[in-house]
Amino acid sequence: MPSTTRYSAEPGGMLPPIVTICGSTRFRQHIAEAALQETIAGRMVLAPAVDMRQHHTLWADPAAAEQLKARLDALHLAKISTADEVLVVTDDQLYLGESTRREALYAESLEIPISYWVAGRGRIGESHLQQPAVARERACEQWRAAFARLTEASPKGPAREDLLALAAADLAVAEHGASASLVDVRRAARQHLGIDVPHDRAQAALTVRTEDSPGAGVQFLLGSAGR
Repeated sequence: MPSTTRYSAEPGGMLPPIVTICGSTRFRQHIAEAALQETIAGRMVLAPAVDMRQHHTLWADPAAAEQLKARLDALHLAKISTADEVLVVTDDQLYLGESTRREALYAESLEIPISYWVAGRGRIGESHLQQPAVARERACEQWRAAFARLTEASPKGPAREDLLALAAADLAVAEHGASASLVDVRRAARQHLGIDVPHDRAQAALTVRTEDSPGAGVQFLLGSAGR
């Protein structure tokens, strides 16, 4: 039977603050640690994803490497433009290369707050993410547009209901840990997804997300649990 549930595109608490990391790729281990810590703190992290210091066939040719470097530089500026905060990663000597200095100036021109992460010390000072940013409203609009496309393309019926129940369980577990209850799952579904998850679907989703049972997830997604 097709689902008649109506879904809300309001991001609410589902859209976390965005942190864009800047820093020399020579500090890739420090960047990875900063990204890990920021993600655990509940922030959505954008960071350099390509280290051209490492050999790869995609940039083995010098001319191709030069073109790729220009594209990557532009791409990272785009990541900065979507950020609520820029986190500059450096070493204990506080080294900032030319690209990093340029990126910091670009962030300042957009009035995006800048913080620093120093190897061996971590984040310096408090996050500025309590401050409103134009980028956040822009990200909300992008979320609504993406949600509208997803809603139009998504299949109807139990499969979609199951997936949304799993999403609600993920949200509940993220907030309450393994002690998340059925009430927490149904509350998360209403608050964040704008839907009412049936009792049996919520129970099945919670079981999948809190019990170490590899086969349970497959069975659930096929719609057989609790049906």
